[in-house]
Amino acid sequence: MLSAVAFVPSPPLLVPELMGAASDEMTGLRDAALGAVRDLAERSDVLLAVGVDTHAGLLSSVVGTYVGWGADVVVRTAPDASGSPDPKLPLAATTVGWLRERTAPASAIDVVLVAVDADAAACASAARDIGARAGGPERVGLLVVADGATTLTAAAPGAFDDRAEGVQQRIDDALAAVDTATLRSLDPALCAELGVAGRAAWQVTAAVVDAAGRSFTGRTWYRAAPYGVGYTVGSWT
Repeated sequence: MLSAVAFVPSPPLLVPELMGAASDEMTGLRDAALGAVRDLAERSDVLLAVGVDTHAGLLSSVVGTYVGWGADVVVRTAPDASGSPDPKLPLAATTVGWLRERTAPASAIDVVLVAVDADAAACASAARDIGARAGGPERVGLLVVADGATTLTAAAPGAFDDRAEGVQQRIDDALAAVDTATLRSLDPALCAELGVAGRAAWQVTAAVVDAAGRSFTGRTWYRAAPYGVGYTVGSWT
């Protein structure tokens, strides 16, 4: 059964080795992400992750590296994962590996990837697959890797868009309130224009939780926009 959900973003700036002297600037986000995933692991027997990429897929026992981002920090999504680190591993899976090794090193975490432009039907299909995995007696914790708007300030990666703040606030409020209806109503086209890459992952999660038929309570661990990008860490328990 679905026991809990944790929401984290995927920026490489989580990794201290990539930030150098600026590492302390990300302490709040980093500590929140590690705390939320650690809490998820304590409430679960099995961990499963969902994130976005250019194409849908399933990754199990993979090895990645942040070398393409500036430091050869190797990560694994399972303790027995072997082979050469893949520098092109999707960032969602790389993030899962980094968080796993620091919060639940004995666990293996399969990563369900949803296409960043997935439509409602594709999100529903992914939600059914995740629901089937969470349908047994074991407590399943779902780790959701999703980033918000990249257009919140003039210095943001996507530059400034005056619509972004309102959309980001809707997302943050919905995550805090376990408002699945709002998450499911996010407009794919608008989210794409605002750089809200995590939209599909949030909509898959909303569908999974609705189908589970259980009541959850939301908690916000972090909610800010460093470098003009909306990053939210939260949990539903």
